[in-house]
Amino acid sequence: MNYQLIAIDMDGTLLTSDKRVLPSSTSAVARAMAAGRSVAICSGRSPKMIELDRAAYEGVRHAICCNGTILYDLAEHRVLSAEAFDHETIERVVAAVGEVDAMLDVFSGSEMFCQTDQLARMDHYLMGIYAGLYEATATPVDDVLATLLDPTTSVQKFIYHFADPRERDRARHLVEGLPLELAYSEEASLELSPAGVTKGSGLLALADLLGVPHEATVALGDADNDLPMLAAAGLAVAMGNANESVLAAADVVVADNDHDGVAEAIERFLLGGERA
Repeated sequence: MNYQLIAIDMDGTLLTSDKRVLPSSTSAVARAMAAGRSVAICSGRSPKMIELDRAAYEGVRHAICCNGTILYDLAEHRVLSAEAFDHETIERVVAAVGEVDAMLDVFSGSEMFCQTDQLARMDHYLMGIYAGLYEATATPVDDVLATLLDPTTSVQKFIYHFADPRERDRARHLVEGLPLELAYSEEASLELSPAGVTKGSGLLALADLLGVPHEATVALGDADNDLPMLAAAGLAVAMGNANESVLAAADVVVADNDHDGVAEAIERFLLGGERA
């Protein structure tokens, strides 16, 4: 199979455990693009967050952001397409979850809105490792719930970061019947996206935009929110550090995110033409 496009997750995949991009990954991405292959970032992160690390994957043009809800042009710094929630669903989620000790992220276009006092307590919400990233990219507001519920806010994704991991399971149970996509991330985070919109739908939308056959795509990931893109891709590749669900869903497993797994995937499947 002549694979033409690889979609690479960020956290736990392109990024090491201490949130760096390995030089081997940067080099492999450059070789792939020089060979005429397409490389895309496919992340739950906002466009602004993905822009922050762009020097490590310079030349990559496209990003699938916010769990597939946004296609973004990194060269022109613009949103190409966005899939937004209907506000009735948002209101139903907020009513179902109720008052809870959780930090809330609201993704809208290139922006991510967070509440100022919660940003100061990210360790409490088990998100301390991301404090620097949020400081550089989040837009602070006094009342993030009001921003989420404002009908003039176009919301592509929102996340609850619970202080108590047990609250995540409770919240998921309360909203599971609503028209939305749910994914676990981090230690106690619950990501919510519009129904039918996932990293998988984002990958296929980008493939169509680039004229790449769906079967000529490769997806590389490690966590539950990567499962839809692994299912959609022509070849599903799991990192060595992936969770059990991802390992079970993958066609092949490469090295982990601290030991050149991204470079291995690119060299074997995008450049080497190897099949699983």
